[in-house]
Amino acid sequence: MTINYNMYVQRAMRTIIRDILSDAMENGLQGESHFFITFQTDREDVKLPPYVCAKYPQQMSIILQHQYENLNVGLDGFSVELAFGGVPATIYVPYTAIIQFADPSCEFGLVLEPERLETVQTAHKIETVTTAEVIDLEALRKK
Repeated sequence: MTINYNMYVQRAMRTIIRDILSDAMENGLQGESHFFITFQTDREDVKLPPYVCAKYPQQMSIILQHQYENLNVGLDGFSVELAFGGVPATIYVPYTAIIQFADPSCEFGLVLEPERLETVQTAHKIETVTTAEVIDLEALRKK
């Protein structure tokens, strides 16, 4: 059995993101700092308003800079209130859904490997399955 170093690196990068967000929650964003966060939206553990999920069915990016409120950072993810089309909404993003995190003000960025949940079922996946063509294998067998 080999050591899965990549898993440890991914876990460490998600911990770094959690620590950075915790600092922002406790102290606010300092100077010109702002965060670009790209995450998967097609997961059951990501909480978004339905109209946002419809517009961004696989992934979306948010910017935490001036117009956000109530940043709450937990062990497994963070929640924040943002405005979508002028309508405020609280979203929840688990760290395992994050695929990019950056603070352009200091040229810092992380790219993470997408981590999928076993139980994720999206409308797109269900549609793909229901529209699949069924092939009769009996017709292909040599007689």
